[in-house]
Amino acid sequence: MNIIVIGSGAREHALCRLVEKSYLCEKLYCFPGNFGISQIAECRNISNSEEIIEECQKISPDLIIIGPENYLSENLAGRLRGLNFNVFGPDEHGAKLESSKEFMKEFCQSHDIPTARSKTFTSFDSAKTYLELRNGPIVVKYDGLAAGKGVFVCSNQQEAIDACFKVFEEKVFNKENNKVVIEDFLEGKELSFFTITDGKNYLNFGSAQDYKRIGDNDTGPNTGGMGTVSPAPILNEELMKKIQSQIIEKTITGLNKDKINFQGVLFFGIMVDKDNKPYLLEYNTRFGDPEIQSISLRLNSDFLSLAHATATKNLEYTNIDFDNDKKSICLILATSGYPEQYPKDTLIKNLNEFPNNDQFYIFHAATKKNGHNILTNGGRVLSLVAMGDTYEECRNKVYKIAEEIDWDHKYYRKDIGANY
Repeated sequence: MNIIVIGSGAREHALCRLVEKSYLCEKLYCFPGNFGISQIAECRNISNSEEIIEECQKISPDLIIIGPENYLSENLAGRLRGLNFNVFGPDEHGAKLESSKEFMKEFCQSHDIPTARSKTFTSFDSAKTYLELRNGPIVVKYDGLAAGKGVFVCSNQQEAIDACFKVFEEKVFNKENNKVVIEDFLEGKELSFFTITDGKNYLNFGSAQDYKRIGDNDTGPNTGGMGTVSPAPILNEELMKKIQSQIIEKTITGLNKDKINFQGVLFFGIMVDKDNKPYLLEYNTRFGDPEIQSISLRLNSDFLSLAHATATKNLEYTNIDFDNDKKSICLILATSGYPEQYPKDTLIKNLNEFPNNDQFYIFHAATKKNGHNILTNGGRVLSLVAMGDTYEECRNKVYKIAEEIDWDHKYYRKDIGANY
């Protein structure tokens, strides 16, 4: 099979690795890709939807896998399906579960899926008036896509008003038509859970716990994720049954009832309270980054076969098999200064000294080659992933290599997986 993966981050590097490992893979392309991906796929510097569609028509691939959320919300999957391509990723209607927090809340309400109580606001004044009647912690969510930075977990009323000011008055995400969802603060532990569906059947695809904030002990601003452990340590059998019956099954039934054509992966962001009760915080309609990096190392079965079966509505004929005895940890190396201002084009000197294998892999997110030099090209730059028998074994491996990587501008959290 000829396959095209769309995207340029560590998530797409992880997906390309899984596809390239398959005996079914003859030729793998990635648009636009990055330096790390170019080691295992043919990268082409194409990133807008029109060019992607044009290139897909020239190559005529057997499968197209869409990584990032922005392409999904722009209906790239729907347009490619309209041209009779097999696509892994939902049309714009399904992608709305992620691209609109308001739509997600309405979907949960109509299908009785447990989630925090919320209200939607379209102006700063109305949001401020509401918040002035509220005390204590509260969550403000920008309604649209914001690269993981649109959720403000506020410890008090003033922080929440400031968050709304950023969205409506400073317009940090969008210049017009802004909207926020303000929801009750839920206390507990978070986990990420993934389910693959072809719209009719579904298969569960594992779990992880994500470290979102920039600083140790979950301090500082939210980021796109600074590391993960997989499987999620808090996920026991009793909790899994609740997630299955109260969230996953109701979601799949709801998609069918609402006639939402969904062929791809559903990412459930779940909060578990002190009574071991799960609440849905958010849907993502693509693989999480950095979750997929850690989950992917533990996958034994053929991912390409699974993705193709999803895109062709044949999921009932395939399976998913994980190395359930193994743990994995992903540690993000970011450019110092991220998620605020940070330098670009910084030099990483000795990356080729760390060979990739099935137990340890360095996924690239923002790297490029300039002559013989590997330069950085963004905030979160590398994902170091190790698999082992214990979380501690994985931790030792990723932190040893993080220390040895010769890069003057590297920054990473020191506590990923420390409490397990």
